[in-house]
Amino acid sequence: MIDLNKVIADTQSLIRIDSQNPGIQEANCTNWVSQRLDEIGLAPESFIVDGNRRNLIATIPGEGIAPRLVLLGHLDTVPIGSGWNHPALDGVIVDEKIYGRGACDMKGGVAVAIGLLESLLNSGIKPSGDIVFVATVDEEAPDMAGAQALVRNNLIYPDDQVIALEPTGTRLRIAQMGLRWLDIEVTGRMAHAGRAHLGIDSAHIMSRIVDQLKALIQRLPHEDSILGKPRFTCGEFHAGVATNVVPPSANAKFDVRIVPPMKIEEVIPLVEKVASEVIKDFPGAKVQVKGHGAPRPPVRA
Repeated sequence: MIDLNKVIADTQSLIRIDSQNPGIQEANCTNWVSQRLDEIGLAPESFIVDGNRRNLIATIPGEGIAPRLVLLGHLDTVPIGSGWNHPALDGVIVDEKIYGRGACDMKGGVAVAIGLLESLLNSGIKPSGDIVFVATVDEEAPDMAGAQALVRNNLIYPDDQVIALEPTGTRLRIAQMGLRWLDIEVTGRMAHAGRAHLGIDSAHIMSRIVDQLKALIQRLPHEDSILGKPRFTCGEFHAGVATNVVPPSANAKFDVRIVPPMKIEEVIPLVEKVASEVIKDFPGAKVQVKGHGAPRPPVRA
């Protein structure tokens, strides 16, 4: 049996290690996990991804010829942000819930994997295939450098059975949404706010693009029985140089998530079509749409 008290304690310890990405990143968290795996009798291998960013792999050898069971986790978290009711790096327990950045995504999952490995080692049971724990870096970034390094270095095999220990509401999910991150730039024309009619307001144009794209994606007819409907988020929006100046340029970052039967190659043309329709109302304006990071198609196991 997995020792639940140890899993809870490990989750709290991991939350207390800042591993925001972008930010301080994962080095301290990687060291903690490596030491914890040493404590339970495993000898984790370390694979450099970039600088001091390392993937960890720990294996319990199996006795049979069954495919490997890979428990996949990541060590970075999204930024802490604001609006917390409890300190984001304390891992406090309130009403039987653990609070902190990464509690679900996914330091809790990493702690569960360690607990499972420790339980299996203590039981003396020999699995029919290797049990492999993989802890990656950079999952919360556009290029997913840790996962890319696993594939590039042939550390994941074609017949591996992979369980990603992401939060799913305790349901086994056999599908993943497609994801495309985009950089959008609108170029307008600067003018003093006292003569705003002489300018082209890039912030206004970008706002329209965001509004119309969100409405369009909400109207799409596609709905997957597991994944639900496509989703759109404008995660960043920057414009302007001063309060009394018409913004000459605006930049935004979009997160577009799709479901089958949509294809990842359709995302940029979809956004470009919306943007080109919007700027027809603003002669002289320009818009550019660029992919940011690796395109991730929707998948189903």
